[in-house]
Amino acid sequence: METRGLAITAALRRLAVLGGSLATTALAAVAFQEALGLTQPGPAEWLYTALFAFLTFWLALSFWNVLVGFFAALTRWPQPGLNPDTPDGPLPERVAVLMPVYNEDPNQVFANIAAMYEGLARRPEGQRFDFFVLSDTTDPRVWVAEEAAWFAARRLLKGAGTLHYRRRSQNLGKKAGNIADFCRRWGAHYEAMVVLDADSLMAPDTLIAMARRLEANPRLGLLQVPPTLVNRSSLFARLQQWASLVATPVLAEGMAFWGLGQGNFWGHNAIIRTRAFTESCGLPELPGRKPFGGHVMSHDFVEAALLVRAGWEVRMAPDLGGSWEEPPPTALDHAMRDRRWCQGNLQHAKVLPARGLHWVSRLHLAQGIMAYLASPLWLAFLLLGLGIAAGLSLSGGAAATADAAPRLASALPLVSVIAVLLFAPRVLGLLLLLLSPQRRLVGGSVRALFSTLLEMFSSILLAPVMLVWHVRFVFEVLSGRDGGWSSQHREDGAMLPFGLAFAATRAQFLAGLVAALLLLMMPLGLALWFSPIVLGLLLAPVTLWLGSSPGLGRAARALGLFLIPEESAPPRVLQRARELDAHPLVDLPDGGLQALLRDRRLLLLHRALVAAADDPPAPDLLRRALVKQATGQALERQEEAALLADPVSLSRLLRRPEHSPQG
Repeated sequence: METRGLAITAALRRLAVLGGSLATTALAAVAFQEALGLTQPGPAEWLYTALFAFLTFWLALSFWNVLVGFFAALTRWPQPGLNPDTPDGPLPERVAVLMPVYNEDPNQVFANIAAMYEGLARRPEGQRFDFFVLSDTTDPRVWVAEEAAWFAARRLLKGAGTLHYRRRSQNLGKKAGNIADFCRRWGAHYEAMVVLDADSLMAPDTLIAMARRLEANPRLGLLQVPPTLVNRSSLFARLQQWASLVATPVLAEGMAFWGLGQGNFWGHNAIIRTRAFTESCGLPELPGRKPFGGHVMSHDFVEAALLVRAGWEVRMAPDLGGSWEEPPPTALDHAMRDRRWCQGNLQHAKVLPARGLHWVSRLHLAQGIMAYLASPLWLAFLLLGLGIAAGLSLSGGAAATADAAPRLASALPLVSVIAVLLFAPRVLGLLLLLLSPQRRLVGGSVRALFSTLLEMFSSILLAPVMLVWHVRFVFEVLSGRDGGWSSQHREDGAMLPFGLAFAATRAQFLAGLVAALLLLMMPLGLALWFSPIVLGLLLAPVTLWLGSSPGLGRAARALGLFLIPEESAPPRVLQRARELDAHPLVDLPDGGLQALLRDRRLLLLHRALVAAADDPPAPDLLRRALVKQATGQALERQEEAALLADPVSLSRLLRRPEHSPQG
């Protein structure tokens, strides 16, 4: 239970953020009505204003979150109700570091694991940490490579008895089910678990500090350390890395300031009290068919809400640092990931009415929904505005055109307010960066300012492109199309072909052509307001194509643009992970079964792991695979995986006469 003082502090902080957001929304709505200049607004105009106010509220909420985060970061206000951890403070007895993987590059996965393992091994506290690679991989060749990489990593780390590997034959519940399976099997042996993503990396000092902070606060159920983006070379990814460096600190500080013990979870790079998670976070199967029904895809927000409902605290730790992940290499890969997140976040509409949730948790869920629902609403807003303007122009003729200039002049303050709401995270984050010693590591103040201006310009061009994609994603989900769960593309070694870039943004380009033709019929002043959107749509193929270029990204780095501290002065763990990734532990085989047939030792290792897992494949898949193998037919990927998960079939492979031991 919250103490009275903490409850009052939380109420005042939340009142400031929400009150400021509502006041900003009201002022913007009044200015919007004045900008319309309508003495007798009709139903369409009132709907237009209401839609504007609703959309502006979410922008204002983000602005006030960033504003309080900026001042909290400047003043270093401590989080009330959180006991400070000390360098010699107690630690949990055992901490599990979990890395769930799904058809990922095993070399990068184990490079990051090995770098963290080595860093902890140099500290006496590191003996309390065990590492688990939890595989849901379905591709047999990646599966076999994971096992080979795990074995090679153990040899590299001189035994590494606390580096474990487990693969599930059936990945029920996706990532959330993977974590739940670990909790059922081994969770009782660990007081806490650090949940990572497949591209996550954390500094050893950060892992230890997280564990100490959890131990010092018995009611703390989850502590999130916001990750920043690193390791990419394409122009788009470098822009994302810069935006993350500038905006993430103030966003996280704001969430910590007013969220307090009712914070949120971003899915990885967080430490969780295992008992709290197992007692509170059993995710329900949502009723109905996919895409709204079935397992919860965006599980992190829901797990945070369930922890808070059970009386545990969920907090943000923006002061710790040492937490990284990698951005998608291109805007197209970013959009493909967003498709899955869109479906998962829209599922939260079924979670919002759940009984017992804290109102702050409901607000977090609503923000996640609006991250995608806002796009079709903004599109409706733009179309409605064009329709009203067209109606006035057709009905008023020359008089309407003559009145356009005064109305547009009165709209300038409103547009300025919206621009401030949109770009506050970049501007305030840049100020915070320039006031810190890190400015020397990003090329100095001038380059930092120029990098921020270029990133803001690119975001203006990309915003209508993402809007069209998000509208499409929301439409697909609402029409009942399940997007599934595919592995992410994380490599950024080659530029997208222009033909692919054009095909991926064909809808945006055609929408831009139609919008340009419509604007030709509008008053010149009105057309100027909409021109940035139309320009972004028309340039969508070029923006996507150029953004995918590693060459342009490297050229920007050579000029000192979008330079992040991890490139100027890389931390030891990040540098070590890059070294290990540059020298792959294993080569990815052409096929899993062929790799086992070529290497008896790998086959023996694989069979031992399968037998220990005691996780038999689906019987129908195995029967089909055995029939095809006996008749010499080619196996499909799922059938090959079923065969490789069957200890009896593996024993037959070992008894084959051509399988002589290798020296």
